[in-house]
Amino acid sequence: MWYVIQTLSGEEEKTANVIRNMISPDLVRECFVPKRERMKKFHGSWNKVEEVLFQGYAFVVSERPGELYEELRRVPKLTRVLGREDNFFFSLGEKEEKLIRGLGDRNHKTSLSKIAVGEGRKLQVIDGPLKGYAGHMVKMNLHKREVTVRVEFMGRVLELKMGIETVDVGKTS
Repeated sequence: MWYVIQTLSGEEEKTANVIRNMISPDLVRECFVPKRERMKKFHGSWNKVEEVLFQGYAFVVSERPGELYEELRRVPKLTRVLGREDNFFFSLGEKEEKLIRGLGDRNHKTSLSKIAVGEGRKLQVIDGPLKGYAGHMVKMNLHKREVTVRVEFMGRVLELKMGIETVDVGKTS
């Protein structure tokens, strides 16, 4: 099952590395921080960069949540395990797990989506992780080459910024 660890924003990867190093592999099948690709302009040219997709969160996959929780209490900079009540904490629901799996590849990285911009700045998703989320796009910034997608995650509405590249509809192959 998947669990969400809340940490300081900007400390996600550091926290995940500490968990990987301090917690027994018997308790942690995987610890990861979902990333997104986006294009950023440096010195006049566009470059592909990686950024954290869910700021302030790391994810842990474990089948032994009670023992995992006890071990996580030793991890520095750990804010809290989300869903913690009394002597247990909750796993991510199937919907949230499916969201994270659907947005990223097997390394939990969300690649750029290819989009075409039609009349009236209407977006058409040609390929990529945004394919299933076209109706959830709430903002677009073509200058920054990103769109904002509104999703429900753990009972809250989050806005995730996703990287895009524009293509001409006639040149999608």
